[in-house]
Order: sequence, then C-alpha cells, then structure tokens
Amino acid sequence: MATSATRRNFDVERVVDAALDLLDRGGPAALSVRAVAAELGVRPNALYTYVADRAALERAVVERVLGEADVDLLDGSPATWRRRITAYAGALRAVLLAHPGAVGLFMTAPMDGPSALVVGERLIAALASAGLSAEDASRGAYLLIVHVLGSVALEVAETEGRPPLPPEAERVAARREALSSADPAAFPWTARTADTAATWVTTTQYDWDLATLLHGLAGRAQT
Repeated sequence: MATSATRRNFDVERVVDAALDLLDRGGPAALSVRAVAAELGVRPNALYTYVADRAALERAVVERVLGEADVDLLDGSPATWRRRITAYAGALRAVLLAHPGAVGLFMTAPMDGPSALVVGERLIAALASAGLSAEDASRGAYLLIVHVLGSVALEVAETEGRPPLPPEAERVAARREALSSADPAAFPWTARTADTAATWVTTTQYDWDLATLLHGLAGRAQT
C-alpha cells in the first residue's frame, strides 16, 4: 500500500515516465494502469489522482512522445521551408522509432494537447510561408503528420515493438524472403518490384515519400 510520503514523491510526469518505460521494455502489450501502478509501487486507484483513466494515460504518453521532437526546427525564413519541414519530420520519426511501443497509441489516442497544438501551428505556418493558401497549408500539415505517423506505424508493425528495432538490412531481408513466395504469373508486378517493396520499411523509402509530398505541396503554392 502506498504511504502519503510515496504519493508526494510522484506526480503526473512520473506516471508518464513509468508508462513510457513499460512500453519501451515490454512493447505495446505492457501498458496498463495496473502495470504503471506496480512500477511506481502504489495501488491502481492512486493513479487516478493524476490520470482519470486508461484513455487519459494514453493521451498523456502521446503528448510526451510528441513533445520530444524539437518543434523549433520548423522556424526559419520562407526560403528554407522544405529544409525546415524535412528536419522536423526527421526528428519526429526518430523519436517515434525510439519509442516503438508507443506508436500504436497515436492511432487510438487523440493528439490534442499543448505539444500537438504547437506542432500543428508551426507546420501550418511553415507551409504558408511557402506560398500555400491557409486551407492548403492546413491540409498539408495533416498530410505530413499522417505520412510520418503512418510510415513509422507500418515499420513497427513488422517488429515486436521494442527498441532498438532490428537493423533495416535485417528487416529488408525478411520482407524480401516473404515476397519471394508470390507467384509471378498471378502477381507479375509484385514479382517485378519485390526488391523495391522489400525496402518500404527503410529510411530511403521514407525520404522518397517525404520529398515527393513536399514537391506536390510546392506545386500548390500561390504564385
């Protein structure tokens, strides 16, 4: 049973620390209110002072992970908008890959905390500085977040969800082996592009995607 001294020695930040540690060590299945309470040495009911329920805990973890990427990378002159967005997107991807167990939470918990609002504001501003209309800049910000989160989620889905992820070369080899079973007569394009498809979960593919998205967004810029 937790004593009053124990309760005074942890707060919501420590609750999130414990939750993230569990996810990092045990993957997505490791997170629960009971497990976090055990990690902190308190009863589960004690956590409700800091997080209202499991959903609130997941939301707090999402906010923490999102806040680890340096949003100041999005600041700068209009001429550098592509470089700024590329730098921030890369930083966010690196943070997500460092916490693969938490990536699934971004698909179930809303991103509506202070960090999420700042990220959205800065992304929209960066795209607006490229000459996009306010509406296109807003849609573009969403598109970029979906790209980063979606690409990482698909990478993590092929792993156990614990850091560090297996090396890219190892994951590519496993994908190539799996694709080798596709019947070329039934799936000619799959067979023809198997070497490329095997690299879908790599930084090379991520970079290609992002550059293509930014090129398309630039084409919508107002002249």
